[in-house]
Amino acid sequence: MDIVTGFMIWAAEASTIGVLLWTRWFYERQPFYFTWGTGFIFHGLGIGMVALRGTLPDFVSIEIANVMALGGIGLWVAGMMQFDNRRVEPLVAIPSLIFVAGMLLEPVRTNFSYRVALFHGAASVGYLMLIATVLWGENGRSQTRRVFATCVGIQVLSSIIVAVFALISQPQSFASGNNSFLLLLVAALCFIAAIMSGSKLISERKEAKLKLLAVTDPLTELLNRRGLIEEFHKLKRSHADDSGFLALIHLDLDGFKQINDIYGHQAGDEVLVAFGKIGTAAQRGRGSFGRMGGEEFASIMYVANMIEAASVAEAIRTTLKRQPITVGEHQIPVTVSIGIALAEIGSANLDTLLSAADRALYVAKTNGRDRTAIGTENDVSIVPAIDHADTPDTPVQANMTQQVAALRRIVAIGK
Repeated sequence: MDIVTGFMIWAAEASTIGVLLWTRWFYERQPFYFTWGTGFIFHGLGIGMVALRGTLPDFVSIEIANVMALGGIGLWVAGMMQFDNRRVEPLVAIPSLIFVAGMLLEPVRTNFSYRVALFHGAASVGYLMLIATVLWGENGRSQTRRVFATCVGIQVLSSIIVAVFALISQPQSFASGNNSFLLLLVAALCFIAAIMSGSKLISERKEAKLKLLAVTDPLTELLNRRGLIEEFHKLKRSHADDSGFLALIHLDLDGFKQINDIYGHQAGDEVLVAFGKIGTAAQRGRGSFGRMGGEEFASIMYVANMIEAASVAEAIRTTLKRQPITVGEHQIPVTVSIGIALAEIGSANLDTLLSAADRALYVAKTNGRDRTAIGTENDVSIVPAIDHADTPDTPVQANMTQQVAALRRIVAIGK
């Protein structure tokens, strides 16, 4: 089999892969499938037109064909950016532009060996861009990405060798290149290995997406109960050597049934989503905010002390109260009742924290709602609230030292 036949086989395989990726895109509508598919189609058609040199006009089999083949490499880079949810940069056009710029030079345009060297040099740049995109993307240290980058790296080396041989031996056609077919075989093997690695990347992405769906609430896109449980154990492991506390904050929107009855369930859903954003913003890297179910939410946080946990809870409560949620033409006033439980890292038990936080939430509800309460092993205390300063003392009293400190902390957050 001569090298021209090898080119045609390569073109047919690349085009077939492109069509399969387009089919995948048609069903899943993921943009990277379409971009990759287009890249393979361009690359395959370009290589095929190069192989038909002598049958097609020189402008088609040289200029257009090589630009298309290199454009395919650029589209692979663009697809990888989309795969990692990154913005596609115009730099993906560099391989094609290198060839176009080189062809403006008379010695390159009229000399076969120079054109071969130019093409493979531009291809090497494109492959290096692909390696950089793979390794600097999401989870760039994964084993699969490293294997993929290695396969592409071998392709870079193969292209550089072809370019050097072309400059040294000065062949006048593909048939006169002594090592061309061997290098084409190596490139084909790397190409297949890269395709297999790419398939593994897609498979891993799907597995990660399924895992995320298992721990995510579909409406608010927050962690669900299972996700919060995993977050609790993750925080406990990561702070095992620290002297702080794990706080569980249980939040329940007040009168949510009335919101659904008055404004409709769609408005109720928008209230849940908006509240989720408020709760998430208040975390500030301390932990995670999630939806337990219905109108109940929770936060798992690592904090230095009870005051910090109460400050975060009060920041969420007062922010929600001050900012009615806009749904269409309606301004919906919403309040939330909150229960807090705290435990040292080493002895933190999720069931115990949940029980204590539930008791505290119940006290907050029965003492007028729109309150924050702290639950301990022995009792429950209402956190003093600056927006309830004129309200008579509630039946459950908080420790005065904690009241003063909490107030100072809350005021500091509001500044």
